[in-house]
Parts: sequence; C-alpha cells; structure tokens
Amino acid sequence: MALSEQKSVAIMGAGSYVAGRIAQNLKENEGYKIIALVRPTTDVEAISKIADAVEKGDLSDVSFVTEATKGCYAIINFINQLMPPCDTVLEQLENDLKPIVAGLEAALANKAKFIHTSGNFSIPTKGAGNVFTNELPTKPTGSTGKEEQWDTFEHEGGVAAVATLAEAKHRQDWAVQDFVDANPESMACVIIPAGVFGPSIGKKITFWDWAAAQFLEGKFVDFPHAFIHIDDIHKVYLAVLRDGKPGGRYAAYGESMTVRSFVARYVEACGVPMIEDGPKCSDHEAERVYVDEETRKLLGVTYSHTLESSIDDAVSNLRERNLLVVGAQ
Repeated sequence: MALSEQKSVAIMGAGSYVAGRIAQNLKENEGYKIIALVRPTTDVEAISKIADAVEKGDLSDVSFVTEATKGCYAIINFINQLMPPCDTVLEQLENDLKPIVAGLEAALANKAKFIHTSGNFSIPTKGAGNVFTNELPTKPTGSTGKEEQWDTFEHEGGVAAVATLAEAKHRQDWAVQDFVDANPESMACVIIPAGVFGPSIGKKITFWDWAAAQFLEGKFVDFPHAFIHIDDIHKVYLAVLRDGKPGGRYAAYGESMTVRSFVARYVEACGVPMIEDGPKCSDHEAERVYVDEETRKLLGVTYSHTLESSIDDAVSNLRERNLLVVGAQ
C-alpha cells in the first residue's frame, strides 16, 4: 500500500494478545497505520513499538473514542469484556456494553467501519443441533434488554460455568445488530473467532496457553470447541476490513475439536505427559462442530495452519521467550 493511500485503523483494547498480533500484521504486512486505544493502566511497552500512536483513556467515553479515531478508516474492538466476570448477566452487560457503544457511536460519527470481536461460545444454543455456524440466535419479542435472562437463549456447550458469560456475549452481538438496524449509515459488523493460538508480541500469551496448564491440574473442563491460528484469523480481519458489510457476521473457527484434544497435542509439543484421567465430555457433546465455510467462501479466505502443523512452532516461540506455562516448573 503506497504511503499516499495509507489508511489508519484504530484498535480498541490494543494491549491484548490477539490485538497485538493483528496490529503487527496489519502494519508490517499490509501497510495500515495503527492507532492503539488502551485504558490508562494498560502496559503499552509492546504495542508502542508497533502503533503509530497510542491513545490512553476511558474506552467507555464516546467523546474520547470519537476524538481518538478521527480520520480512521476502521475501528476494531478487541476489548476483553469478559474479565473480571460478574455475578449476573445484567452486571456483566453493565460492564461490557459501554465500550462497545462508544466504538459504535465513534465509528458512526467518523464514517468509519466498526468491527466487533465476539466469541464462538455465544453461538451454542439449546435445541440448535450439533452444527454451529454464524447464525445469531433469536431474542425475545419486545425485549428491553433489562431482563436477567432471555428465554430464547440457553447456552449449551458443556460448561455451565460460562453460561452467564455466553449469554452476555450473545446480547452484545444483538446490541451491535440493533445499532445497525437503528442507524442505516452504520458500517458495523461482527467477527466470531474461536480459540486462538500462535505467536504473540511482547510478553503476551494466549488464554489457551494458560488453560492447557489448568487442564493438566484438573482445574479446567472439557467441552466441544474450535481453534484457529492467529495468522489465519488475521486473514479474516483483513478481508472484513476490505469487504465486510454492515450487519455482517463472519465466523472464524478453524478446526473443531474438544478442549481435551487440543490440550493433548499442546502438551505433546511441550514434552509433557498428558493426564490419563481428568475431564472428558460425552460422545454426544463431542459431535458438535463449528463450521465457518460460508465466511471463508464469501471473503475468499484460505487457512494456512492446522494445530498439528503449527503447535510445535508456537510452543517453541513461547519457550524461547521464557513464556511457556506448561512444563515451566
């Protein structure tokens, strides 16, 4: 991309694992200028080496986000809305929705594309079958958004502990859709990633680097999931930046497998024995699969990595930087 044609992309939550690697790829391989938006307490040592500008402030403040993203072609939201988890769905939404709304409003004011990062655990809904795509499950007729639970959404993914987080994420997706419906000029859309693994910038590790260690200690559970390499999900973000449509929902699932299957291959790469017992989902649960063929076909995306072909390099990268959690003792 010639400098005269260079476009700026604002990254909300730029200090996170996924955001850092995506920002690096967008700048170094695609020629985009990067504007990093982070909270005042965020460690910006790594992202500062990549971003053209770092803006620290309240990411729930519409005025701050609007001013910081002026002139940007797009805003990508990577804020990890799920931590710390709250006790109820409404409490979680009170925490989660404000920065999403700020990004939506800022993008509308600045005539920019807005890409909201969701999560594939917002998709499995009781009664939906065993094949999960990008479909947004329905919401109750006449909903005000103040209901503690939606009777149209009952998370089914083998993990009761994440039910509150799953419904909160589901309702965040609806907040984006409702905004698009209410604002015809909005260019907001959603990317739905699965579990992401692969190299990072700085001292970041993935959630699944940590979860693998927790699984070996019997502190994590097994459930049907999907996993995608960070550089493959970058292809989806890049394609959506270029060709994403308002209200679009773009799944990026990679390979379907259980958490136990992922951990088994992960610890093998680490040179650590897999536990023989431990959590294991039922055969019926293991039949559930995530399918992103529609997104790949629509955007012309082809993945280059599999867990089998890429996890050894990912683990080596962590080991070289003294960030490996599994087998670190």
